[in-house]
Formats: sequence, structure tokens, C-alpha cells
Amino acid sequence: MNIQSYRFGYVQIDGKDYRNDVKLIGKRVVPEWWRSQGHLVQVKDIKDLLSEDAEICVFGTGAYGSMRVSDSVISEFQNRGVKVLIEKTESACNTYTRLLQDGKRVVAGFHLTC
Repeated sequence: MNIQSYRFGYVQIDGKDYRNDVKLIGKRVVPEWWRSQGHLVQVKDIKDLLSEDAEICVFGTGAYGSMRVSDSVISEFQNRGVKVLIEKTESACNTYTRLLQDGKRVVAGFHLTC
């Protein structure tokens, strides 16, 4: 997948515009990603990411880094041998793209606003 553009509240992936948080799993975008506790990612919010055969999971925490990833999420990935990267969303989009170009198996969750 190709992330063409990101700005506050907006991301363009493979020519399609998204205005709400998204997850990227394999070759598909899961739009309208809502978490049960808003700005906190918990295991129940990312079961689909956990079930993918990935090497790395990238979380974009928003333009200002407002979203948090719980320790239990990080532990779940690490127990599966998956590295977790947590960055502000603009940087996370760039990291995701670079890792894909390097041939890595990557999943991601991006918070698009704050």
C-alpha cells in the first residue's frame, strides 16, 4: 500500500481519501478505526492487527501524539515476536512506507487528528 499524503485529519492511501483513523493490514485498509477508550489503544481494539503475520507494527499517535498505546498491547505484540514502533502520525506514515519498501511485513494503526 502506498501512503501518498498525510495531514491533520486526513490520509490518502492508494489514491483513496480517509478522514477517520485507519488500520493497515496486509493489502487492505480498515477505515473508521474507533477505540473503546478513545485515545487509548487496548488489546480488544487491535485483535485484527495481532492476528496478521507481521514483523513490525507501527502506531501513529496523531499529529500531536495524543493517542497512547497500552503496555498490554505492546506485550501482546512482543510475545508474538513483533516489534512495535510508536511515533507521531506523520513520522509513522513515513516509517511504514520505508519498512514496506524494505520488504518488511508491516501492520499499522494511524490516529489522524490530535
